[in-house]
Amino acid sequence: MSINNATKAEVNPNEKPAELDLSSFLYEAIDTAGFINVKDWVAYYDEIPVDPYIKEGYRYKAIVWFRVKHRMAEAIPGIDARIAEANTLSGMSDEESNQYLSSSRPHWQDAATGYCCWQLPQYALQQSIKYNPVHGDMRREYPGISSGITHSEDFHKLLVHYAAFFGWSDAIVLVQFQRVDCYIDRIGLPAVEGFHQDGNRHLGMLVVNRENITEDSGVSQYVMDDDGKKTDTLVFTAVIPAGQLIYWNDKRVWHYGTEIKPANEEVNGGRGLRDIIIMSAKTPPANMPIGPIPTQYRHRDS
Repeated sequence: MSINNATKAEVNPNEKPAELDLSSFLYEAIDTAGFINVKDWVAYYDEIPVDPYIKEGYRYKAIVWFRVKHRMAEAIPGIDARIAEANTLSGMSDEESNQYLSSSRPHWQDAATGYCCWQLPQYALQQSIKYNPVHGDMRREYPGISSGITHSEDFHKLLVHYAAFFGWSDAIVLVQFQRVDCYIDRIGLPAVEGFHQDGNRHLGMLVVNRENITEDSGVSQYVMDDDGKKTDTLVFTAVIPAGQLIYWNDKRVWHYGTEIKPANEEVNGGRGLRDIIIMSAKTPPANMPIGPIPTQYRHRDS
């Protein structure tokens, strides 16, 4: 599945990346079986608590923040400034805050591409109502995911793949781990906002698990954008299977996921599950929804 007239970005560890030309890119789907094993991550989703901002209780959510920068690229000042501001508002000392800035040693780096990574503190999520009419302009506090995922080699490969596909030089990356469940008497909604954009240049979604849900559950759909307004032109509609990663251009399309329904009430107690990872790279002046670290997560960074 691909609508992509652009060439994938070429990333060399010894040269500054040249970003993918997004003017001719809509979406591309990639089978991750050749470089990561998502089955190893399914068990960690059982640990994710229910999303307190969805009263119906069908969504479970954890988030993690990263900074991913190529070693040959200059740091974007606005990114360091945004991280420093959030750290100051969180009560960090300058010494503590500085370990998350581009002047500090990265937590890990990828020799093949030259990308360096810092795992950032557990910041709150603050989206504009312009992009999220349901939870916009609301400070939301979520826990992190287990280090069994974030410290794994496969997860590092996933982050680097996202960076290298688009060839960015420096970005903050929000990674969201979401489970949606359903029962015979209750559907689950993957996209409570309906068709929407997230205020990014591009996003990635990896489906980790589909368990006991109907074949037509959780259909991913994209429609074209027309100068900031949703059109009715459907350019993509498909069920993305477990293990498949899809990237799309957030400026050119609006995205949506249809409801999920259990396939068999005799299986798994009648519960159906869909587990995904959503990645969004953020570069000023685009949407930068970082809020101060919630008190309960202040000393629990992994």
